[in-house]
Amino acid sequence: MIQSQGDLGMSEYLSKEEIRKWRSSLERITLEEYAARLGKVIQEQKHDDSLVDSVMLRSLNSMSDDSYTPRTEKIQSLAIKSFNKEKEITEKKQVKSISAKKVEKVEKTDTVKTSASNSEKKVQVAKEKEVKQIVDETLNYSFNKALTTREQMVFDHFLMNKNTIVYAKDLAKILDLPRDYVYKYIKNLRSKLNEDILHNADKGGYLLKV
Repeated sequence: MIQSQGDLGMSEYLSKEEIRKWRSSLERITLEEYAARLGKVIQEQKHDDSLVDSVMLRSLNSMSDDSYTPRTEKIQSLAIKSFNKEKEITEKKQVKSISAKKVEKVEKTDTVKTSASNSEKKVQVAKEKEVKQIVDETLNYSFNKALTTREQMVFDHFLMNKNTIVYAKDLAKILDLPRDYVYKYIKNLRSKLNEDILHNADKGGYLLKV
């Protein structure tokens, strides 16, 4: 603690020893206040003072209670900043986690829908094959050679419209070809059929008689 005036010499100016005691004091008072308490003045006006002491005095006098920040407050400030930063990072991670879960949920939903759609297609194809097999077994026809994909498309259309006139323009739409190309497939079907069941209609077009 700072010593009283009775403990110090009666010099008009503060001695270097007194200034050292002020520096080591735990009290937060300015050098002017410390000098006033001792009934003395600061000797920075004396010409015999060293340059170092003058600079140190001016620096020390400029310190005030307002500019002093206790170490505890600095530590608390750093702790608060660290906590806020950690909270911000945690919130960002939570947002990313929620977004990832939403994407995963959507992907699962799409996968289920796709799987269901594929299952429906398989069922439909199986039904079509079953129906075609029944039709094939009930109708009297056979082939001496395998049909191409387009030949099969033409023949299937004839089967769906058996005993009904089918026109070349209708087959052209099915094959997505000009009508003139259709006659080739009709000719090929007649050559591959073992039975004479594909005839020309009296009023144009073709007729599958089964």
